Amino acid sequence: MKFIVSKKPKEYLHQGPTGCGLYSIKGILSAYGKDDGRNPFAYWSGGILPFITTRLRLVNILRSYGFDAKWECARELSNEQKIAALKKLLCYDAPVMMHIGNGYRKNGIWSKLRWRVVSHWITLWGFDDEKEIFYIYDSCVPLRYYDKSIPIGNVQRAYGQILRDWGGGPRWWWRYGYIKLTS
Repeated sequence: MKFIVSKKPKEYLHQGPTGCGLYSIKGILSAYGKDDGRNPFAYWSGGILPFITTRLRLVNILRSYGFDAKWECARELSNEQKIAALKKLLCYDAPVMMHIGNGYRKNGIWSKLRWRVVSHWITLWGFDDEKEIFYIYDSCVPLRYYDKSIPIGNVQRAYGQILRDWGGGPRWWWRYGYIKLTS
C-alpha cells in the first residue's frame, strides 16, 4: 500500500541551528491554508527560549489553529506495531509530528553520538509499503540534500531508520512520542 496525505506544505523551509518544532508547525499550517507567511518563530507563543519547544507548547500552538492535537507515545508497542500505528495515523489523511533523536550531520551521515544528544521534530506525510519508506519533512536537512523525486516532503527514510531515530534523543521519556493531528 502507498498513501500520501492529500494536503501538502507550500514549501519546505530549512531551519538554522534551532526551531525544528516551529518549522514543523509552519509546514502543517501551510498545508492546511492556515499559515499567514510569518517566520516560523513568530508562531512561538511565549516562553523563555524559542528553541526549547516542549510537547505541550507545540500541541497548544496547533490547537490554537483549530487542530485537535494530542501527544501520544508508542513506547509499549513492538517495532511492527509502531510502523503500523504511524501508517494508520497517516491514513486518517493528516501528518504525524514526531519527536526523534537527530543523528544526521549536515552532510547526511548518521552519528550515534548526535542521535543520543540532539532532540528533533519532524513530520511524516506519507508512506510506501513496497519500498518500506516514509515521506518526511525534516527542516534540518540542507537544501542540497532535498529529495525532489518524492511526491511529498523533502526526504525519505526507511522504516528501520524511522524506528532507530524515534528511539533516540536525550529525553528518554519522550522516546517514541508523537503528536496526533485531526483537523
